[in-house]
Amino acid sequence: MIQIAICDDEDETLTKIAELVFKYGTQNKVDISIDTYNRAKDLEKALDSQRKYQIYILDMLMPQMSGIEIGQRIRSQDRQASIICLTSSKDFAYQAFGIYAQRYLLKPADQEALFEAMDFAVGHAREKSRVFHVNTADGIQGVLLHDIEYVENSERMLHIFLADGREVISRFLRKSFESSLAELLENGSFLQVHKSFLVNLSCVGLYEASQMTMRSGMQIPISKSRQAQVKRAYLKYMSESY
Repeated sequence: MIQIAICDDEDETLTKIAELVFKYGTQNKVDISIDTYNRAKDLEKALDSQRKYQIYILDMLMPQMSGIEIGQRIRSQDRQASIICLTSSKDFAYQAFGIYAQRYLLKPADQEALFEAMDFAVGHAREKSRVFHVNTADGIQGVLLHDIEYVENSERMLHIFLADGREVISRFLRKSFESSLAELLENGSFLQVHKSFLVNLSCVGLYEASQMTMRSGMQIPISKSRQAQVKRAYLKYMSESY
């Protein structure tokens, strides 16, 4: 089930968006759960109590706490959730990019625009639930793809570094680094930037020609021979994701 939060201080808009999202789920056979909030502060309290959602639909202009502010709060604890912004003004578009909003819809949001945004967000949520299986000394361990920040090939073993700081280490590789990570390489969020490193592009904090700085602060080198390819892939990922 995909958990969705809708936050808008206008009751009429809140009801309409909730009805459209429910309709989307029914038409597309997507199992969804919807929580509505007419104050960003109430959504913040839910987040404080560890309530998590895969998709957030946020009004940008709200009293006490704006959609940008609650969006920043969401991003402080969840880099992977999809955020869809709603507003009656284009003036917040640049700020919406700052919270990595995947879609920016002008009010009144029509069905076609909202359904397109939901297509993307639902696809992203489903992708997040995929698991990569690692053969470790303790047995087969499943790791959620969206939890992986980067992977390093060291001493013929996969060192999988997770966004929460944990590390999962594989057994000795009997195949090449690329073959061992074929499942990740087929996923558009992952990119091999060096013979020994693969990164999750959604976890990149800063991109430079010769390296990527991950959100953890780790600096991953980009091979000279791969720099042009990495630049194209990174820009393509950013344009499609945000």
